[in-house]
Amino acid sequence: MTTRHSPQPVFHLVAILLAVTACRSDSGTAPEATDTLMPTLSSIQTHVFTPSCAGHHGPSHAEADLDLSAGRSFANLVNVLSTQVELSLVTPGDAENSYLIHKLDGRPGIVGGQMPIGILPLGAEEIAVIRQWIDAGARNN
Repeated sequence: MTTRHSPQPVFHLVAILLAVTACRSDSGTAPEATDTLMPTLSSIQTHVFTPSCAGHHGPSHAEADLDLSAGRSFANLVNVLSTQVELSLVTPGDAENSYLIHKLDGRPGIVGGQMPIGILPLGAEEIAVIRQWIDAGARNN
């Protein structure tokens, strides 16, 4: 008696290989992981501003007149003077003198408390990525 093997396992293997190959960019490397915080505004928006800030700084409730919701954060942060102190919220190329960093660090001299309020402060790694974005020019990317 002769046993015939179904062609389905080979078909599935070819389909998997094609899917994996399609996920590579032209450079042969995998695309940027979306679950990793990167020093871009879109990544910071997804991983920090939306989950940790927009509840108090969103379109329906913008404390300190600051809306950090998606599509609005750049215009409300970059080169915008704080309503609390004489610093810009984000000064491109200068994280050290950006009030956003002062608030996230909880530095002396800030008005109110360390941000985000009501939840655990951001970790040093998260703040470092935001600093990198600012120091690299705080682009709308």
